[in-house]
Amino acid sequence: MLPEEKITTFTTICVVLLRELRSEKGLHQAQVADWMGKSQSAWTKVESGKSPIQFEAFVRVCSFMHVMPSAVLATAERYAALLGQSGWVVLYGELEEGSDALMKSAQEYWSSPACRNIQPRSWGYVSILNTPSYEFN
Repeated sequence: MLPEEKITTFTTICVVLLRELRSEKGLHQAQVADWMGKSQSAWTKVESGKSPIQFEAFVRVCSFMHVMPSAVLATAERYAALLGQSGWVVLYGELEEGSDALMKSAQEYWSSPACRNIQPRSWGYVSILNTPSYEFN
């Protein structure tokens, strides 16, 4: 994949949203993995795009985080549309490992000082599930 190619999958968008929700709720990967009956490394592989998430696992993680799967899917649809408007290709299939530009960008962000220095959520914080928001004016 060339660096200028902007390609991702709908599944990656969902996984990124789950990772952001986990962070919003102050949960650790080990807590999610324990709920799933898996090792922390197994869940880490899902969040890093190295293992696909199965639908049943998606629903279980949503249940653990007290969010409706339909809310995550609706948010993913909004992001897919926004990415499409920004020149991204959003596939509804699989990509070879390492060729998903969104996952690569997300991992870079998650390891950046900007992400690591985020303060705990305070009153008035807009959840990832309420984004993207559109300004119509």
